[in-house]
Amino acid sequence: MGFVAAASCNERKDIIARMMRWISCLLILCTGTVYGAVRHVPIRSGVVLQPGQAYTAEVASAKPVEIGWTGVQAKPCTMDCVQLKLLSGDYHVPFAARFGAQGTYTPTAGRVVVEYRNISQQAVTIDVFRIERTCEAEACKLFDPNKKGSLLVFKIAEFKSITNSSDGSYSVISGVAESGRAFRVSAIWWTDQKGGFMSCARFIKGYVDNHTPKEKYAPYILSGMNVGEGNSLVLKSIDDCVPSAPHFGVLSEKSVFK
Repeated sequence: MGFVAAASCNERKDIIARMMRWISCLLILCTGTVYGAVRHVPIRSGVVLQPGQAYTAEVASAKPVEIGWTGVQAKPCTMDCVQLKLLSGDYHVPFAARFGAQGTYTPTAGRVVVEYRNISQQAVTIDVFRIERTCEAEACKLFDPNKKGSLLVFKIAEFKSITNSSDGSYSVISGVAESGRAFRVSAIWWTDQKGGFMSCARFIKGYVDNHTPKEKYAPYILSGMNVGEGNSLVLKSIDDCVPSAPHFGVLSEKSVFK
């Protein structure tokens, strides 16, 4: 009986996990539609793949490209039926999906080559396309989306000011770091999709507007990828936005703003 109960519990957890993944996918799709335009540019449509057969897509580009596929046959796959594998570059771990998938790939020698193979026992028909995104957020005007940037961690002793963009996609924040050095940074909260740190701007603004004693929040940790140039710091892909974190550690002190 104990085994049955445990199995039932695991089943429920698995169902909940699948539901959460589905909800997450819906949220990503919805936010992408609202805050940015997404266009599918056909690479090849109506590709019929018999069991074991493969189609190879090749795209010439000097910048990273986003490529996807979707199944369009009348009877959808009942299992992961199409396996994609990046043939250009050094990363060759295959990935299989049931209805479709997409990914962003960095060119090697000016091209991206992706193989799509039917690993099921039924014929499948797929559309392969290139994805072009147009970000309508004000934050997108601040940096080149293809720039990866470098990790930058702010250990903040005191906030001086914060100004939010009209759409809330970024904030310009000034203050003093623990080292005593003044800073000014544009913090990107979201671009073509909503991010997970948008509430940070509200809390920081509360500290500034209410003249909250710095002892109540310092050291405040703000970290992400700096994609700015020179003294114009622009922090995207924010991964930490935490008050009162005296024991926050970093892998390298070179990544700390001082």
